[in-house]
Amino acid sequence: MAKHNCAICGAEIGLISAQKLADGNYICRKMCRKKLFKTFDCVPASLQDVTDHIAQIEYGTKVWNQIFVPLKKTKVKEEKLRQVTGIQEYQVYVSPSTGLIAFNENRYKFMFFGKTEYACVYRLADLVTYEYDSETTKNSEGKEETKHYCWFGFQNTSGMNYFRVQLSNSGVYPAIEKYFNELFGIQKTVRNMFKNAKREINAAKAVVGAVKAVKDGTIDEAQVSDTFDALNAIDLGDRTEWIAKADAALAQVK
Repeated sequence: MAKHNCAICGAEIGLISAQKLADGNYICRKMCRKKLFKTFDCVPASLQDVTDHIAQIEYGTKVWNQIFVPLKKTKVKEEKLRQVTGIQEYQVYVSPSTGLIAFNENRYKFMFFGKTEYACVYRLADLVTYEYDSETTKNSEGKEETKHYCWFGFQNTSGMNYFRVQLSNSGVYPAIEKYFNELFGIQKTVRNMFKNAKREINAAKAVVGAVKAVKDGTIDEAQVSDTFDALNAIDLGDRTEWIAKADAALAQVK
């Protein structure tokens, strides 16, 4: 039987105790795989993805303990956390006052005793998808069961940049979608008609300016970036405020 060495800790591992990665590397299931979130998919991941995810958990857990845990106890309404979803060992919390969102995995030493919270923390500004999904399977009795999920996806993120969280039922998702749409100002209501119209005008101006610059041969990277930002604002909402909040909060993490 072929033997391999764990690319992280160096331990010798056999076929059963090895987790193969997409780039041909192996990691041990006994120690290093357990450092990752259970929801992290190792099959398409490279060694760099895995080490990035480990670093992501270490930093995210630090952010969770320094920022989110105190806010769970706050009595200030504007600073309160919002648990948008989560059952069993996984939860998703949003901190509007800091522009951050946390995905938690609870781990236990025995059964439901000795709980330790681990977290991946993201900037709200980087959240680009929060989509509904369902999965129908047959249980041990041969009956069909449908489970409901919400997929979360983030840009500008190393490590785990997408994950899904199980919902208690399909009726939970519309409230999640509405919540994030309202945060980003992209819901289709009269209240946001003027905001959306302004973003569309800004995007049109940016595109016209870019076209003229291409003709004149004066376009540069900054103008290209500004044009894409203006176009993204139509679909994703204006994230400027959320970027500033998150960066300010993360700058305080020790």
